[in-house]
Amino acid sequence: MLATVLIAANMCLQGGERIDISRYVDPTASLLELKVTLERTTGTLVVYSPGYEEQQARFSDPESSALMPFSEPVLCVAAIGGPFEFKIEVMPVESVD
Repeated sequence: MLATVLIAANMCLQGGERIDISRYVDPTASLLELKVTLERTTGTLVVYSPGYEEQQARFSDPESSALMPFSEPVLCVAAIGGPFEFKIEVMPVESVD
């Protein structure tokens, strides 16, 4: 039962591709700053971290950024109105504890 719950927590429950960003994120970080560049502006790129589905970032401008919380170094990314090309820069924001 516990394994099933842990697997479900790692999935993109609201759709999208699961992206492992562990090699880009410091373990002390509590927030991510995302800088997104869209090649085609007729669609929307949706990004969220599992466990924070209600705090998703939506990008539809050619260049934009957002801060988002995360619980593990995984992002869920979905292109709505796509396919289209995009670039995401992920920068961890260190915790101030």
